Formats: sequence, C-alpha cells, structure tokens
Amino acid sequence: MSFSGDMGAATKRIIEAHDKIARTATLDFFGGTVRDTPVDKGAARGSWTVGVGSEPAASPDRLDPSGSAALAEIEAETPKGAGDITYMMSNLPYIEELENGSSQQSPQGMVRRNLARVQRIVNAAISKYRV
Repeated sequence: MSFSGDMGAATKRIIEAHDKIARTATLDFFGGTVRDTPVDKGAARGSWTVGVGSEPAASPDRLDPSGSAALAEIEAETPKGAGDITYMMSNLPYIEELENGSSQQSPQGMVRRNLARVQRIVNAAISKYRV
C-alpha cells in the first residue's frame, strides 16, 4: 500500500475509534445517571430524556422504576459518532432536590456522582477502542 493509502486507512481507524469512544462514554455517563436516580414510583427515573443538537422540550411522563425505557431511549437517540452535542435532562420539579441529596437512596446525587467519574468513563472507552 502507498503512503497515502496507509494514511487514509489509519485516519479511518482513528475516526471510527473516536466515534465509538464518544458514544460509549456518553452512554455510560447518561446510563449511570439514570441508574443512580432514586426510585419511589419511578417517575424520576423515567423522566430522563435526550436531545441531539438541542435540549429536549419536555421530559416524558412515564413511570419507569427499572429505568429500562429511559435507557432504551438514550441508546436509540445517542448519535453513533462524535460531533453532535447530546443533551440529557429531566424537568421534573423535584429533580434538583434529588440531585442535591433529598433521597437516602442517592445522597450524592445522580449527575454529580457520574460527573465525578467522567475521566474514568472516558479512559475506559479509550482503552476499549484503542487504535
């Protein structure tokens, strides 16, 4: 293969790895946040939703104690590659109280707890898709 061909193949592998790293880290961060959301009836855990390119207009009104519906939506909506801004939000009136430790189930919050492990999330994704 020529130098140009080698560089093209390497660039393709790097872009593919970058895309996988971005998606994997996003799914891990968002999924951890959903799983760390305290459960009473399931409205808080089910309220997480995502938007690509802009914030979602509203949270879904769903009871989802396991978080499986929210996680499935996150999996389906998160872009396959890097380059898009992906937002995750809940606009429940008490979500900030939960984040600030009002529940014994998640006294360290959900988002803060996962933000604290972002570097580990990214490092794990990089290790998994190392070029």
